[in-house]
Amino acid sequence: MRRIYIAGPMAGLPLFNFPAFFEAEKDWAQAGWIVVNPARIDVEAGFDPAHDTGDTSEFYMHRDLPEVIGCDAIALLPGWRESPGTAKELTVARWCGLAVYDAVTMELLPDETVLEEAQRLVFGPRQASYGHPLDDLTRTGRIWGAILGIPDVLAEMVALCMVGVKLSREVNAHGRDNLVDMGGYVQVDDLVITERLVRQAEGVS
Repeated sequence: MRRIYIAGPMAGLPLFNFPAFFEAEKDWAQAGWIVVNPARIDVEAGFDPAHDTGDTSEFYMHRDLPEVIGCDAIALLPGWRESPGTAKELTVARWCGLAVYDAVTMELLPDETVLEEAQRLVFGPRQASYGHPLDDLTRTGRIWGAILGIPDVLAEMVALCMVGVKLSREVNAHGRDNLVDMGGYVQVDDLVITERLVRQAEGVS
């Protein structure tokens, strides 16, 4: 029988979103799949979503990624794009050639294009983790300037320099992640320019 892994957001949601995981497990089992449900693994290990706070993300990645690798497919619950953990699970699933499904509709999801993946990464968990690109890359440009003994490097220039880094790596050896990152940094550059204009109009430095 085919095995499918249920993936989706947990952190910050009521009861860690366990009800959605168990509902998906029931539906996919009825459809004839062997279901690997990380919420069930948690419960069987004694985790209580109503009272416990959970372990580190590293713990769950070490535990769950081998489960992903052992499956034939992965099913994504609503909100997966905002979940850093799910993004890692999906990346591993795609590397291993797993089919990717919508966990609710059970529809097979098409592969993302390079630009779609870049958009997801730019507007998803990374921005929540790093802050707005203007602030993030301004800090980076300040550090670069200090190291090089020059004035701060503008955030826009930092983004373009990162495109250059990824282009250099692509020239050396093709990698999809190089193309994704180049697209992402071009989008980031646009976000930086737009946000700077907005702040200037509002009188915010």
